[in-house]
Formats: sequence, structure tokens, C-alpha cells
Amino acid sequence: MRNFWMIISGAALVVGVSGAVYYFFPKHPVNPDELSTPALQSPQTDSRVLVVPASNPLLTADESQFGEWLPPYCGADIFLQSQPQQHKVDVCVNGTVSRVAAATGVKLARADVLDPRVKARWREVMGAK
Repeated sequence: MRNFWMIISGAALVVGVSGAVYYFFPKHPVNPDELSTPALQSPQTDSRVLVVPASNPLLTADESQFGEWLPPYCGADIFLQSQPQQHKVDVCVNGTVSRVAAATGVKLARADVLDPRVKARWREVMGAK
């Protein structure tokens, strides 16, 4: 009788684990058409094309990325003040370089952070005048 219950409980365990695997793991598409994504399709042609170097992620950063990569207070210190203090600029640039490197793997230089295009992008995204 004990062997009977061992077999039943083993079968129930196999069914339970199999059901959990089937339920929780994603299903892969079978059709090759389902594999295509919009990113793989050819881009639409437009009269204006913005070319951004892939080496500086700050040029394409959105508001949340700027909030993550620039230490608090730094955007205003280096992008809004006409004569920022050198110490504050150094602290902000070093913090930004290390945060961007940790998030993207791209090692920026001081000139990349202080690039006028980054300043214009920060002002545009953050709504600064």
C-alpha cells in the first residue's frame, strides 16, 4: 500500500511541476512572421535625419535618464549658471561619468559631459529656459 501512495504522490508532483513550467515560462512563436519586430523593419525616409554619435548617451537621454545619471543639483549647477564654481563642475562631471559608465558601459570624457549639445539636450528635456 505504501508503494501505491509513493507512486501516486510522485505522479502528482510531476504533474504539478510540469504545469508550473508550462504556465510560467513564455511560449516561443512558431511562425517566422511573428519573429519580425518593428525595430528590424526599414526606417521611414524623412527629409530631416538627426545623427547622434553612439558614443555619448547624454545626447539621447530622457528625463528619467538625466535624473539617474546626473547627480542631484548638478544640472542646474553646470548647465544653468553662467560662471559655475570649478569644484562643483568637477564633482558633477566625475559623478556623471561614473554613473553613465555603470549604466551603459560607455566611458565619457569631461568634454563629453560639458558638450554644448548635452547642455541644449538637458535644457530641452528638463524644461529649463
